[in-house]
Amino acid sequence: MSVVSWIRALRDRPIAAHERRAALTVIAVLCIAVTLLLALSTPTQLSSSRSWSRGAAADQHRDQAASDKRALTQESERAAEVFLGTYLPYLYGHCGASEVRGATVAFADSLASQALRVPPAMRAEHARVVSLHAAPAQAGLLSVTALVNDGGLVDYPIALLLARQGHRLLVAGLAGA
Repeated sequence: MSVVSWIRALRDRPIAAHERRAALTVIAVLCIAVTLLLALSTPTQLSSSRSWSRGAAADQHRDQAASDKRALTQESERAAEVFLGTYLPYLYGHCGASEVRGATVAFADSLASQALRVPPAMRAEHARVVSLHAAPAQAGLLSVTALVNDGGLVDYPIALLLARQGHRLLVAGLAGA
């Protein structure tokens, strides 16, 4: 009898009662060992100001969002909203590049010079801005990241670089593009 046929014979045979008990014991011991290891590797001392819970995690997330919101000035928020209000329809093929507002002349010219190919399925979508957040940027620029949703399951970010031209903030480009 070859090794392969011996393994197949063992695989296809019924399991005896004592083998089931042994397998259950091994699985139970492994589960207990993993639970103990996880319990010992988790930090047991929590912050003295408040205990860790879902509520504390939500408070921390809200505090961070509030600080991001504070860093986002009304002027930069308005500049991003004006730009995205016309850029998103352009991105989804609902209008031309000449209708994009709130961009610097150089950035508007670069949008107009690029041929944008929008698939028919994407033309049927209508994107909306879910939220705006301030982000770090290089000197002389402001960065605003917009979370956008077009009806899909996932929101996607668009990072805008804003520059001051005269007394206005205009979008000078997209971060990472």
